[in-house]
Amino acid sequence: MPEPTTDREPIVSEGRYAVVAAADADAADYWFVADDGDHAVPLEDATLHDAATVLSRVRNMRTDPEGTGTETASGDGTELTCYDCGETWTYTGSDEHAACPNCETEVPVEGIGP
Repeated sequence: MPEPTTDREPIVSEGRYAVVAAADADAADYWFVADDGDHAVPLEDATLHDAATVLSRVRNMRTDPEGTGTETASGDGTELTCYDCGETWTYTGSDEHAACPNCETEVPVEGIGP
């Protein structure tokens, strides 16, 4: 596996983790890297949404007493899935419906809406 380009400016970072653009010669589009430089995961552009969803679900499962991965930490939102395009995201508002961030379809919020 090629070495990740960890010396580039992060596109986005949180704590000790970041996503950096891959070099032109890399097989990946991006690298998910730890600041120690020892850990890196290649990411393709087409899989960014799936990777974000998996990480969100792991976080939710660690804080959800039922272990379903559908509750969010400290009640700070609700995981919604768009019935039109399949996008999954955490909604933190208080409206009865939320707009899908991918296709803007209106999705009812369980527990708030009808």
